[in-house]
Amino acid sequence: MARTSVAIVFAGSGGAGAMTAGTVLLRAAAHAGYYGLMTQLFGPQVRGGEAAALIQIATEPVEAQPNRFDLFVALDWDKVEQFSAEIPLDGASAILADPAAGPVPPSVAKSKARVVALAFGDRHGTLLEHGVGGRRVNMFAAGVAAALAGVNERHLMAAIEAVLGGKAADAAAANEAAAASGVAAAAGLTLNLRLDPPRPASQRWLISGNQALALGALRGGVRFVGCYPITPATDLVEWLAPEIRKLGGRLVQAEDELAAINMTLGASYGGIPAMTVTSGPGISLMGETLGLAVAAEIPAVVVDVMRAGPSTGIASKTEQSDVNIAIYGGHGDAPRVVLAPISVADCLNTAEYAVYVAESLQTPVIVLSDQALGQARTVIVANGKRPKPLKRRTNGAPPGTPLFKRYAVDSDPLTAMPVPGTPGYPWVAEGLTHNEVGLPASGAGMHVAQINKRARKLQRFDPGELWGETWGEGDTVLLVFGSSVGPARVAAARLAAAGRPVRVVALRLLSPLPLQAIARALHGARRVIVVEQNHGAQLYRHLLGQKAIAPSAESVARPGPLPFRPAEIASYVM
Repeated sequence: MARTSVAIVFAGSGGAGAMTAGTVLLRAAAHAGYYGLMTQLFGPQVRGGEAAALIQIATEPVEAQPNRFDLFVALDWDKVEQFSAEIPLDGASAILADPAAGPVPPSVAKSKARVVALAFGDRHGTLLEHGVGGRRVNMFAAGVAAALAGVNERHLMAAIEAVLGGKAADAAAANEAAAASGVAAAAGLTLNLRLDPPRPASQRWLISGNQALALGALRGGVRFVGCYPITPATDLVEWLAPEIRKLGGRLVQAEDELAAINMTLGASYGGIPAMTVTSGPGISLMGETLGLAVAAEIPAVVVDVMRAGPSTGIASKTEQSDVNIAIYGGHGDAPRVVLAPISVADCLNTAEYAVYVAESLQTPVIVLSDQALGQARTVIVANGKRPKPLKRRTNGAPPGTPLFKRYAVDSDPLTAMPVPGTPGYPWVAEGLTHNEVGLPASGAGMHVAQINKRARKLQRFDPGELWGETWGEGDTVLLVFGSSVGPARVAAARLAAAGRPVRVVALRLLSPLPLQAIARALHGARRVIVVEQNHGAQLYRHLLGQKAIAPSAESVARPGPLPFRPAEIASYVM
């Protein structure tokens, strides 16, 4: 029977190697020519907590987690009840486990999935609990899963070399031997998981959303990053740190989030495109400096990889609940630009575009990603299309004029921003209400004039075709952003195949809302459904408040950490 996709889970306690097994399998599939998506489940513990790698391999690009998984590979059963609700299984699924690990927990057994016993050992039946340099059960499991999916052993070994090639020679040999044992063990299993052969494709990348954001920022010209580690954004800066140095830039780990954004603003004030990276708790701390960036008209990119909140929330799980703070957070009238990538692949261009927008508008730009996008690893087709470069305006009145009016109130709200210290162009960057030169002013007239000046910049901002994307036809519209886009697109495709055409409208620009573009995208819609992953329907209320949608529009809003799945969205539409 033809099979175009297979969904596999590696699960176990933290430290058992589930993520490594998933990474190896995904890379092996990519080597073999398949597409794929891997998402991660893990707790706050470094070791001993729960961990699972959720992988889907397919002959076509994968846009969302599947409605169900075909194979659950248990490296052990420790803490599995923590995430069993996030791994949908059914009677057609298979559970692969070593009997020595104990019975299947009730939280997993209730799925009615078929249990397949397999000793996780080598060709001679020797258990792999402890191999050279540590456990090798995960590589055995990766070998079994790869063979069941039809991924050639040659590609599996190439993936192990790519992922674990830095290990000592004896450890590398043990990894390869364990994987080969898994391939051999799979020969005795009949689970019907073998994929159709992959289809030829152009150049593809295996990349995570966080890596794509980092690469996009470098493409846009970011050469300074001030940051403080926070899950799920830390791996973004871990990848970025060595890469930015190759381009002559610098990344500084600050003592906290307040220092990080202040360093970022200082670098930008000095003429260097700059960025900070954080998650919900961090962006809460950055609110005052974001207001300074607005008032002083200093560009900065702030990447917020959203996680479940409030407060510390669930650091390792996804949610789309920072919409309000990104758009409205802070005191006073402090409008800023808020962008949201619509896929892992789009993280690249959205981050690059964010730098251009910040630099050209002289304003902070917040990029709202989330854990589901940021820490997902996927195979994408390389896209050569990039946003048009934009730069900050540095030319002003010629030297020798009485005063350089950095904040001149005239017909053009985008005034020149020369590098500080440029002869003939003295100016002050001030958080206090200031006059046209930049000196503090307490009069009502200048206060209102400067607020209007900053507002006009955003009112004139035209994102063109980059406001968002649309797919499909029909008079029912799913209006989405971020990690909700993929499940909505898959749901719409399945509904269309069933004779129920549905349109998908994905917003990339959340603020200022592209009202005319949204109106065109919704033209002819009889039913508009706003889908988002937060309890308060934050995007829905934002759209209503700006009159971008009619009061009759529907809201499908629920909190994380469970991601939207295509079946859930399709069920609501029906």
